[in-house]
This record gives sequence, structure tokens and C-alpha cells, in this order.
Amino acid sequence: MSVGVGTEQRRAAVATGGLRDHQVRVAFGGRHPSLPGEGNVSLVVGGGDPLAARRALLAEVGVGTDAAVVMEQVHGAAVAVVGRDDRGRGVREHDDAIADVDALATFDDDVALLVMTADCVPVLVADPWGGVGVAHAGRAGVLAGVVPALLDALAPRDPGALVALLGPAIDGCCYELDAASAEALAAAQPTAAARTTWGSPSADLRRAVAAQLAAAGVARVEIVGGCTRCTHPRHFSHRAEPGAGRHGSVIVRRRARGVVDGAPLPGTDR
Repeated sequence: MSVGVGTEQRRAAVATGGLRDHQVRVAFGGRHPSLPGEGNVSLVVGGGDPLAARRALLAEVGVGTDAAVVMEQVHGAAVAVVGRDDRGRGVREHDDAIADVDALATFDDDVALLVMTADCVPVLVADPWGGVGVAHAGRAGVLAGVVPALLDALAPRDPGALVALLGPAIDGCCYELDAASAEALAAAQPTAAARTTWGSPSADLRRAVAAQLAAAGVARVEIVGGCTRCTHPRHFSHRAEPGAGRHGSVIVRRRARGVVDGAPLPGTDR
């Protein structure tokens, strides 16, 4: 698997051998003046033109906004399994998003799953024989087990064949916590224990998520991009700028060439 990292959009092609012509595509958004609304994809914070930003991000994986599914994200561990009938949910109206969940899974082609973050970990998972999924993993989500819950929903026949990508997120160098919160997270997930560059207690969320994935048998975990606070303003960071927007991360399995089932391919906005 090759991961290309750019200044405006971050994209990767996930190797999915054995899937005939199926292809999983992912993209990680960033913040840049040339992007619509600087790349903010949130409808509720940050301003700008989030629909245009979503359209630009989804174009990176070859689909339009009519193919996407968006979730509410409440810092919990609930997962929703969605399909082609859910395409478009939450794209234009926040109240229409999949409610009360922090992870999405799908077993259908051409259903693009969107997760929004501004320090939390965007987790993208692909099963070469099954579905794809996304999770929004902040400190509360790591403690609640949102990533293991996503894996349970995907129910892979071979966890070792899964590919997981962890996008830009705040790292231990910058994610300062009070001592009690840092100790509670480290007690639940020891690999999260860290210290900031200025010496105070902190947590490394991506390392914690990687450990949860490894414990579930996922052998292929890759980190894409750097610490969002360190790279602010190239990424949105709530710690660096409270009330900032959100950059998006998206995964989709595109339909194999020549496969037709009577449904239109959502390759562009109509």
C-alpha cells in the first residue's frame, strides 16, 4: 500500500488484492486557503462553505456528495451499518446525519463514509473480503471502545487481512491532559501514556488506537500525516484554535468496472 501525503489533500490507494476489479479509495483532508472554506467540512462550526469542501474532498475518491454518508459524532462507541439507501444522509443538513454514532460501516460499493476531526483520530478500515468503515476516536471514544466496536461491526473473517489508516490527529507531543485524565486513559490503554514537549502529562491517541487494532489482530496499521496541533494551521486543531472547523477523511469501495445493477454510479454531483 502506498500513501501519498500532500499539502492540500492527503490520499492513499489501499491494496485490495483478490477483490476482482473492486477498489478501495481513501482521502484525508487538510486546511489550505485554496480549498473551499479552507477545507472545513463541518456544517456546525468553522464557517466557510462546507458543502463545497465536502464536494472537493469526495472528488478525491471519485464520487459526488450524493454518494456520501455523514454521522453525528457524539464521542461514544456506537456504530451504524449503512448502505446504498443511506447515501446523502447528513451531507446537506446536520439534522439528517446518522444520529448518536461515532463509527460507520458499509458492505456496499459506492457508499462513501465521511468522518470529521480537528484533533481526534480519523480511523479508516478496509476488509479485502468484506466492508469498509470509519471511526471518530477521541479520548472518550478510545475509552469507550469505538474502534473495537467498528471491527465487530465489520466482522472480518480474517482480522489480519484488514488495512487500517490513522489520519492526522493530535499526538502526545501536544495533547496535554490533567494528571487524573492522563492516568485514567493510561490505565485503560497503557500505550496512550505520553508527555508533552514541555513536560506535562499527555496522551498519544493514535498510538492507543494502533494498540487496540493490534490487539484485535489487525496487522497492517499505517499513520498518515502529522500532529494536528503541530501542523496548525495546515490542519484544523481545536486545541490550537477552539471553535475551528473540521477536516474530513473518507473511504469508499468503488464498483468494479463492468458491474451493473441498474443503479446509477454516483461519480459526480447531479
